[in-house]
Amino acid sequence: MIALPAETVDAGFIPSIFGLSLCWIFTYVSSLVTLEASWLASSTSTSSSSEKNEGSFLSIARTSLGVPGEILTAFLFYFLLTAIIVAYVSEGGSLVSQFTREVSSINASPAVGSLVFTSFFALLGISGTSAVDNINRVFVFGLVLSFICLVSFGLPMVNMNNLLQHSDFDMVYPNVISIGILSFGAQNVVPTLLEYLNYDTIKTRQAILIGSLIPLILYTIWEGVFLGLIDLSNANESSKLEVVSVLGKSGGPIVKDLVELFSLCAICSSMAGASVSLIDFFQDAISTTSSKSESEGVSVEESMSSVSKTRLLAAFLALAPPVLLAYSYPDIFLVALEEAGLLGGVSLYGIIPAICILSFSRVSTSEEGMPGKLAGGDVTLVALAAIYVALIVPEARHLLS
Repeated sequence: MIALPAETVDAGFIPSIFGLSLCWIFTYVSSLVTLEASWLASSTSTSSSSEKNEGSFLSIARTSLGVPGEILTAFLFYFLLTAIIVAYVSEGGSLVSQFTREVSSINASPAVGSLVFTSFFALLGISGTSAVDNINRVFVFGLVLSFICLVSFGLPMVNMNNLLQHSDFDMVYPNVISIGILSFGAQNVVPTLLEYLNYDTIKTRQAILIGSLIPLILYTIWEGVFLGLIDLSNANESSKLEVVSVLGKSGGPIVKDLVELFSLCAICSSMAGASVSLIDFFQDAISTTSSKSESEGVSVEESMSSVSKTRLLAAFLALAPPVLLAYSYPDIFLVALEEAGLLGGVSLYGIIPAICILSFSRVSTSEEGMPGKLAGGDVTLVALAAIYVALIVPEARHLLS
């Protein structure tokens, strides 16, 4: 959310809202495709065993595409989360460095800030999901409080000329689309949501609709406040993130402090979820590999010690590479988010679920489809996959050039 104004300021308010609306459509449609893939995977699992299929992208890919599909999905999942965490580590290090300069005489570099920032979340991740959840509640509370205050302070100062005088639809792709896809991205929770709602696809579809519309409304308000206060002649084009500081400069010291609080809580709450997800990902991989080679008869104490060591190793494997990348490329925050949104987000959340359903329909003998599924059948899925590939190819070509 903190990167939205920075990535959309070049496009302007109206093109940005248009782009975010397209991203909402992508999120809603791809979530429905993911819902159908999850339902088909659970139905397939139920017909062959007495237990439901576990709710995750990896299990869906494994059920429909086999081991190769699971490996590809795991790679995309790793790429997406690593790119996101690199961005958070880079910006989090800058925030820590800025904070230490303001409250003390210590002039810590952003690299040191990134190490401190990552170490904190590594310790949280090692402690387990419950510890992350408790701390994250504090960050989310600060995020919501600062958002409400910023909107309350900012709305009366919005200049309609700033919203309407600049409009460049050529800047919608890739900047607005990439950050928008990442901002809406909640497709990964669809399998869990379906399981939570007792595999009621109609209720799950309604939850997806409402859950995706709320961010669209909030992002529209957020864009209106920021872009309505920014005179582009005052923005520093050498750094897009300077746009975020313009609100503080326009609103005085109180608003400036609120912007800093919002930035800190936004980065920390996002980092908490992303880091624990990647640590869990590595822990599952290590545990699966280890279980195949371990002999039976391991004591409870040895088992607990093994889990702790596995969690520690998983945290290192998950977070060490992002720290090194953030250290090597200090200004990688927005670039990492752009690549994560288009290359990672579209591939993982758009293409993979569509291919999974096509695979299910090829081997399924049942004519009964999921209640409330996306209309159009295989033709729609192929068309969607083609559109998603068309979104990815230009960015991939640009990245490789």
